[in-house]
Amino acid sequence: MPRSETGGDARRTLVSARGVHVVTGRIPPPDPGFDVEDAAELLGTDAATLGSLDGSRLASYLTARRWVRDIVTVRLRRPWRGFEATLRDTKPRLAASPLDVSIAHAGDLLVVGVVEHGRIGVDVELVAPVFDQPALARRLCTLVERRRADSLPPADRRAWLTQLWTVKESYAKAVGAGLALDFRQIGAAELRHSDTVRGVLTPASGRTHAKIAVSWVDAAPSSSPSPVRAI
Repeated sequence: MPRSETGGDARRTLVSARGVHVVTGRIPPPDPGFDVEDAAELLGTDAATLGSLDGSRLASYLTARRWVRDIVTVRLRRPWRGFEATLRDTKPRLAASPLDVSIAHAGDLLVVGVVEHGRIGVDVELVAPVFDQPALARRLCTLVERRRADSLPPADRRAWLTQLWTVKESYAKAVGAGLALDFRQIGAAELRHSDTVRGVLTPASGRTHAKIAVSWVDAAPSSSPSPVRAI
């Protein structure tokens, strides 16, 4: 069940369902009391990344990883060994852990996901004029989705295409393909009924300015599909 909590200056919402744990919230302002030693314990071998981050990105980076640590240590009661060093803009990996992690942010909104079995991808997007661009719709939609988009009033179309992007982007992150995946070949409606996609969460209720999606794939064979849920 969803629950809310306060962590630092950020209001966070946690949803846990069938081994999928997702936290959403707002990124707090940069912390003037930034502790390098605490960051080293938090990040593990990925701490080398800190030198390449400016102040605005540093707050998002550290907040996301603290939320992941909270899920791992408090929710799942597992040891914390930090993150492995990864290339920039690639999916984060926990050190010496079978858990899979995904992180996304847009504006001051942040989403993190941890899954106990299988792989996870999360995405959050602001409902913005970029989704009015015909070129983006051509890149994003199947033929059926294009027809649906063309039938909607402009404001509804923008919101619907934003949500469509988050669903497909979260799936692409989960399978490790990123933007190399051809979104035109993936119907978002079909993802919800796929044998390999154990759950597509679309936690966006109550938000008119942003959309969020979480895809959970390749779960253990004994797991049954997780229903679509909302935060």
